[in-house]
Amino acid sequence: MEIILNKNITVKKFKALIDIGIKEKRTDIVALLMIAKSHNDKLSDKIIYDEFIFRENKAMANRILQRCQELGLIDENLKITEEGVNAREEGMIYRSYTGTYYVWASEDPLLPQKILNIEIIDEKINFKNEILGQRNSEEGTIEKNIESLPEWLKDTEQIKIIKLLDKNKREIRIESIQEKIEPNFVSEKLKTQICLTADSKLIKFSGLFEDERELSIFPDIRSVWKQLLGKRYPQWNWEEWALKISFEELKGKEILSFTKMLSFNSPKIENFGVFDDFSLKIKLRPQSDTDAELWGNWLLENQIKEYMFPGVFEKYKEEINKKFVGFNIKLQDLDDLSKKAVEKVFEDEIPIDFWFVQAPIDIYPLKVKGDD
Repeated sequence: MEIILNKNITVKKFKALIDIGIKEKRTDIVALLMIAKSHNDKLSDKIIYDEFIFRENKAMANRILQRCQELGLIDENLKITEEGVNAREEGMIYRSYTGTYYVWASEDPLLPQKILNIEIIDEKINFKNEILGQRNSEEGTIEKNIESLPEWLKDTEQIKIIKLLDKNKREIRIESIQEKIEPNFVSEKLKTQICLTADSKLIKFSGLFEDERELSIFPDIRSVWKQLLGKRYPQWNWEEWALKISFEELKGKEILSFTKMLSFNSPKIENFGVFDDFSLKIKLRPQSDTDAELWGNWLLENQIKEYMFPGVFEKYKEEINKKFVGFNIKLQDLDDLSKKAVEKVFEDEIPIDFWFVQAPIDIYPLKVKGDD
């Protein structure tokens, strides 16, 4: 079973001054981290000048330690951080860059990261001066559409590592965002699709950006299905992935297909908002032995398509019993079907199944009826 939820997300674009970290190879710093591995993942000035710069130079060693702290690779106790361990394993660190960027962001709760993509801007106007309300004659006129950073973006720095939705799927680290931004007042739409199975939770992006990734923050399929089914959830059987239903509730082709099409209008998932309408075909199972017996006998009566000679009739019953494994049911015998077929003779037309049932009884009365 797979649940697919679709939703269009509003994306806002603006211009901002941002300090970001971009992952780069730094063999010198990685070498330091490798040395720390043999010292219980800890550095010191002595370790550095003994094993790295090969002379006693505390000033240089302390500058190196300070730089490692600035990069978040060691803590205040000079112990290697989780980020430092990752840098050592990958052979890359985050190097800081400051610049003016176009930023695409969304406050939709479906997204674990607010910033979706950034693109550096090469422009003549000094945006830093612009947001501070300063200018000089060479920079031209300062634009007035400067606003404060939205509240929902102010916690972005808490999510250090962001995987962008650009073609290269770059990973960056947000160091800081200036409090003032220049908004673009035209919002864009990003198509999202959540695909849930028993083993995975995927989100797919299309339209504005193209990507696919795991969505760990989203509830699993069981939690989502419980919310979607609502009052009918107690009828759900997870072992068979089927909805338990009474015989009276069956409609149309459901009785033959053992499936039902459920429709969900503007389904809402707690903490993640409203999604598009959708329909899902599910399996059906009887709610009780009584429902199974009524269902099975209906199939026996209404699926006769050939003459019910003894061997054929038993084969029909065997096939129907297979559909209700795990239920205690009793199917009608041929005499019962014969009586019902005779009752139909009094209708306007003699149905074809009358002859399918009655003819074998007339031809082989002893074998069928069990007369001595």
